Amino acid sequence: MKTTPTDLLYLLLPLALWPATFIVFKSQFIYAMSISTLILGAFTLVRYRRYVRWSRGGLPSVFLWGLAGAAALYAIFFIGYLAAIHLGMAGYVYQVYSEIYAQNGFALTAVLLALIGVFEELYWRGGLQGYMDKKPGRFKGKGWLASALYYSAVHISTLNPVLVAAAMFVGFTASSIAYRKGIAASTVTHVVWIELIVLILPVFHIIA
Repeated sequence: MKTTPTDLLYLLLPLALWPATFIVFKSQFIYAMSISTLILGAFTLVRYRRYVRWSRGGLPSVFLWGLAGAAALYAIFFIGYLAAIHLGMAGYVYQVYSEIYAQNGFALTAVLLALIGVFEELYWRGGLQGYMDKKPGRFKGKGWLASALYYSAVHISTLNPVLVAAAMFVGFTASSIAYRKGIAASTVTHVVWIELIVLILPVFHIIA
């Protein structure tokens, strides 16, 4: 399985898109993130959809796995926020929320967050994970691990240590679920979790 220039572009594109989103276009974060993930998702559908594991098992099973993943992530982030307060790092959490809330009203933000969740799953847990799973090398058969590690590492460019830790938990949770049940389940996890943590039950509203 030879790595082509298109493969390299596909694999390395987040290294350009994430700094652009989180640093260059920080003031328009949610729009920049929407565009960046749309590019990755569209690239996947056009050239790498054959690698995507869409769904494994019946709809009830997929949906339950997705909801369980969302609940687990929310619990992890609840505990993580307590830890951030204890370590004096809560400001990094507020930074992420402020960048999102500065943009739009509730309805548009909810739609954009859902689209970001869908497109991220298409790329990270879909095309990229499937590609790495089949490519000869140390990650063959372990695409979920490659995806989770890369997803965590690319967030270093945000210069936000709390966000890097958050990406690690999201990456490993979503990648594991996608490996077992397909990206239909991991997409439920991602979308439900992000709507909960950002709009419906933000942790800093619960822990005043």
